[in-house]
Amino acid sequence: MSQQAAYLLREFLLATQWNTWDNHYGSFTHPSRQLLDFAIPPGLHFTAGSHPTPSFSPGLTLSSLVPESGAHVPYPPSTAPVLGPPATPLLAGQLSYLFSSAPIAATSSKRAAEGLERIRFKDVVQSFPLGSVPVAPELREDALPTWKGGLRIDTADYLLYGRLYAPSPRLDALYVQRLTPTLQGLVSLVTVPSPAPPPTLTWESTDPTTGLSASSTATAAAPVATSGPLSRLSELELKLQQDTGRWSAEYSYAVGDGMWGVKGLWNFGRRAGFGDPNPAATATEQRERVVDEEEDEMPNGLKGRWSAGGEIYFSAQERSAGVSTGVRFVTIPESAGGPQQVPTYITATLNPIMGQLSTAYAVQVGRDASLASRFDFNMYSYDADLTVGGEWFHRRNPAKDKARLTEADEEGRPSAATSFDAFGRGADDEDMKRRRRNNDAEDEVLSVLKVRASTNTDVALLWEGRLGDFLVSAGLVADLRRATQSRGRISPIRSVGLSVSYWA
Repeated sequence: MSQQAAYLLREFLLATQWNTWDNHYGSFTHPSRQLLDFAIPPGLHFTAGSHPTPSFSPGLTLSSLVPESGAHVPYPPSTAPVLGPPATPLLAGQLSYLFSSAPIAATSSKRAAEGLERIRFKDVVQSFPLGSVPVAPELREDALPTWKGGLRIDTADYLLYGRLYAPSPRLDALYVQRLTPTLQGLVSLVTVPSPAPPPTLTWESTDPTTGLSASSTATAAAPVATSGPLSRLSELELKLQQDTGRWSAEYSYAVGDGMWGVKGLWNFGRRAGFGDPNPAATATEQRERVVDEEEDEMPNGLKGRWSAGGEIYFSAQERSAGVSTGVRFVTIPESAGGPQQVPTYITATLNPIMGQLSTAYAVQVGRDASLASRFDFNMYSYDADLTVGGEWFHRRNPAKDKARLTEADEEGRPSAATSFDAFGRGADDEDMKRRRRNNDAEDEVLSVLKVRASTNTDVALLWEGRLGDFLVSAGLVADLRRATQSRGRISPIRSVGLSVSYWA
């Protein structure tokens, strides 16, 4: 899913009053993964999106110089330095659309946008989230059942998303349907047509029993894969999510390999009324009541809540199964009525079948800085990996902007607000002034810098920021061990990427 689609899906869940991530086992380690597993855009990408109506959002993405998947550096290495896997110069594209029953307002990246139309930079980028105390979801006011002529009319919220790739014939689709206040269904589809084998003429076949048709000859000459990834180029998955505030569950079924799965999350507390909807109380009052009832304290003085969850999945077709479990401690944010303390997430997950143990710690050390660390250990092979990372946000400095304008006025030079364009025309008309207008707040977030380093994998660096009306992402991934082992014959840089987005 693209950055724009992920943002619109999150806004849809918020508009329909559904808990986005902090009460689901599938996003159990979401805060640490936001800081340690951020994606670097490989190659060059340009995305343009529009929002003609509050419920419809089309988008177009063009990509080039994307490294070929599965490409490896040849061994033994050549004497000349090699910069990562070879890149294809072909131009690829993606056409997407999203339609939702709930209106989505904040969709414009233009700096002249104002009010509900303007997006928040922190909501678009992958950053450290500030959680909240989960409560039982409710239907929004426009989706409540109504009565007309003695008949009950139900209007459930839904979302449709599709993305078509070119030149590869791949299609992604997602359908989200709100069934009840605490139930939500999801259907996801990924389809890739199987490559047709080349036809073989009858006189080219060496089998005397072959039929006279070219299609039957081609079918007999090309064996059909019965197992492995080539036999399932398409995948259909069905999910049913249930969220009551106190606990949540997810039931899934993958049609391709017949995989059944169940995930569950439970929030511990002293009373059984966690997140129960109360018609006489607002959502804020429910969260404050939950904080008073569920507050626990760690030895270091942090007050928060504990959660535990697990998942189990099995496939009779593939004869495979798996299980995992985890525990998490989350501090209660001040916005939900908690005490003044540092936002902290501590998680520990265990996969007993694979023997994989993972612990993660994420903390917001300042207003614009967050750090995270993760330690992975395998109890069977004794392999260990330590990953550390962080992010730092850069905000607009109103004092510097004011000083720059004052200096320009004293020297008689035109300021940035009254500068001339490339054709020598000034910003005298109202339309030009409106397009040049900058509605950034005094402490508007302009960019973010992310860094990740690991003992076993790679080093990654990512910068995301606003340049005019565009959202720009630039990053690189390096492997210092490979360069050391090759004694400098191979460049440590594995990939470099640049992405530019414009949302009208």
